[in-house]
Amino acid sequence: MKPGALPIIALLALLALLPACQTPQVQRAPEISADLVAEGRKLIAAAPAKDKNLWAYQVALLAMKQGRYAEAQELFGKHLPPAGALLRGGASGQQSRSLFQPEGVKVFYGEPHERTMAWLYRGVLHWMDGEADNARACFRTAQLFDLSEDSAHQSDWILLGYLDGLITSKLGGDGADALKRARAHAGSRALPEYDRAANVMVVLQYGFGPVKKSGGNHGERLAWAGGHSTVQAAVVRNGTKAVRAPVLDDVSFQASTRGLRRMDTVLAQKAGVKKVADVVGDVGVVPGLILSQPAGTRDAGLVLLGAGLTGKAVGGSVEPRADTRTWNNLPQHLAFAALRLPAGRQRLTVDFYDADGQLLSDLSRTLELDVKPQGDTVVFVADK
Repeated sequence: MKPGALPIIALLALLALLPACQTPQVQRAPEISADLVAEGRKLIAAAPAKDKNLWAYQVALLAMKQGRYAEAQELFGKHLPPAGALLRGGASGQQSRSLFQPEGVKVFYGEPHERTMAWLYRGVLHWMDGEADNARACFRTAQLFDLSEDSAHQSDWILLGYLDGLITSKLGGDGADALKRARAHAGSRALPEYDRAANVMVVLQYGFGPVKKSGGNHGERLAWAGGHSTVQAAVVRNGTKAVRAPVLDDVSFQASTRGLRRMDTVLAQKAGVKKVADVVGDVGVVPGLILSQPAGTRDAGLVLLGAGLTGKAVGGSVEPRADTRTWNNLPQHLAFAALRLPAGRQRLTVDFYDADGQLLSDLSRTLELDVKPQGDTVVFVADK
């Protein structure tokens, strides 16, 4: 080694280490508050246009669970499209019917049960505001989305029909037909006669609702992972008064009996095109390569190869996947209780019970409410 080489090598080694010794640039994590509704609003603002409705529904329901009803009403009012728009679909829905676009490119309006739930919640919020007629209109609108190929499952939500008739009777009309329909759908579940003098209305929900998943060879089928609820009933108490609120509606059942969507046919056609194109591609590419080698079969081989490559390109570009975006904080069950209470400050105790009638004491809660001197006082209770 030449004299002086060692110091130079040591210097180079030291220079090589310098970057590792520099203070790293630390990117500060975004500040996140404990206010989940406020954080949800940030997610709505940042979401692409096609997903804003979904985020808004989820955040609005979260606000309802926290008793922030004005915020929930504002979110539903801003992001819940008019019933006509929901029934017609839109330009993004047409776009999703293209062979080369997945269904998920469309603006989220939700599946029939999700649309129904959005209008149910909006009706409850109107009822809280003393707008019984607007609440009834929302409950009736909600039933428009419950369509099925099986007529037995069309507009078969029990709670919606029951509340429609209850409000009609409280407004001086005849709610008998709505009650009759609700009882027909309820089967063995007993629905009480309407009490026009009841002034505290408790709308309850239990458990976790269904989640969408895709099925089929190409993800073209929409299926459901069933929801779950340990709670099967609640008892609402005020002093010695107690009203039982058993399960009325099963949201997973409603999701699974929605009937065939028009989009299901489109997706099945897309899957068929993809399958044929893939088969053409598989049949054409390998034989085409083989036949294109000898001079005598080169022209035929190139034609076959071109057809195969075209098939592969088409098959790879077709998008038959179903839209699996899910309103993921919906409940599994809906229930209802009505009480007569004097105006002023009142206390309600809500106890939840499982299928064996065992008290789920960790879910029990006490609610303080101001009963209105006139009109209905509406309370929303979720077990989660």
